[in-house]
Amino acid sequence: MLASLQGALGKLNYGISHVGKSIAGVLLALMLAMIIAQVIFRYGFNNSLGWTEELAKFFMVWIACLVAPWAYRENLNVSIELFADALPSALLKISNLIISLLVLLISSIFLLQSLDFVQGGWQIYASSLPIKLAYFYLCTPFVFGSLCLVAIEKLLEQLISLFHSPNQHEM
Repeated sequence: MLASLQGALGKLNYGISHVGKSIAGVLLALMLAMIIAQVIFRYGFNNSLGWTEELAKFFMVWIACLVAPWAYRENLNVSIELFADALPSALLKISNLIISLLVLLISSIFLLQSLDFVQGGWQIYASSLPIKLAYFYLCTPFVFGSLCLVAIEKLLEQLISLFHSPNQHEM
């Protein structure tokens, strides 16, 4: 049962992470185009575009938030494995389980806090754009909600690994 739940959650997380990566790629291309336009206008026409810097910063934050679930799911986050490699297998599995529980706990807390953050953004406009900041802040519930889902997937995977030895087979 855990394996089927983990498989279904894995498919959901795979879809979310790959859509996030694709959107992040588009935002990165748009950010690059805006920065190039800013350079051309500033040095070519001696006229700066005031909105490009703020929008590029927002895109940069969105890009990081969109790829974070994929990076966490694929274990692409920065880690120091010197100590982990020295642990016995059982202790390593338990420590990974504890880390996933902590990620789930912290992401859940931040998810709840981010909802208030977005709510406050409906009252504020960006300084150089006629856009409410809530649209930019929406990346925070996305990232923390997605990280919660990935943490649950990892917890299920780790529980399955902890309770099933490699020699046991599903029937």
